Amino acid sequence: MLEERMMLEGYLPEFSGLLSEAWAPLLHGPAQRAADDYAASQESDRRLDCVDFLAAFAEAGDFARQCSTLARSYADIFGIHLAVKLGIPHGVRFLRYDENSDRIVALVPLPTVLFILNQCDEKRHRSLEGMNLSDFDPLRELALKKRPNDPMAGRPRLLDPSVVSTLLRAFSNPSIEKTAIQAIARDHANLAFSKSMDWDKWRAALARRRREKYPRPSANL
Repeated sequence: MLEERMMLEGYLPEFSGLLSEAWAPLLHGPAQRAADDYAASQESDRRLDCVDFLAAFAEAGDFARQCSTLARSYADIFGIHLAVKLGIPHGVRFLRYDENSDRIVALVPLPTVLFILNQCDEKRHRSLEGMNLSDFDPLRELALKKRPNDPMAGRPRLLDPSVVSTLLRAFSNPSIEKTAIQAIARDHANLAFSKSMDWDKWRAALARRRREKYPRPSANL
């Protein structure tokens, strides 16, 4: 069936963005703690300080990968929360972290969208932010194939990720981001940082900084 195949893109709600103040400790905290630890544990006479280690991390790290890993963790936690709230295996999947908009894009199956719409008909839910349930009739018609022509023609707004986000938000908890940040800080932030590092490149950067900081005396000719 068409509805089993169709996936809609949507922004995950309740996400303030990785560039917001709330996420700064998860993005930058692991590097700072690691730099402090490395600087304090050195036994060599050619010591490097915390600034040196941070510079090496910045040179060898893949910030985009770190962001994507953290965003995926949020998507996983949001997905579990949504499944419990809706009581169905929803099939919402992480697609990408959009660094330009600082948003998380997920794929949402059309049956999940239709289920949420049905729940909106039957239960109390959060605001649909000015949209009416009748606005989504073309989606229902698309699933049922009531029309020979594409019922979405002329209604591209319904395919906008922001609209899908509004539907997801109707059954999401406003505190889900706070809960997710706490869980990710505990279990995933350090791993996201570690996965983003090219450790060979990091060691090479440290070796170069040592050579620059402690040049060998020129041999007497």
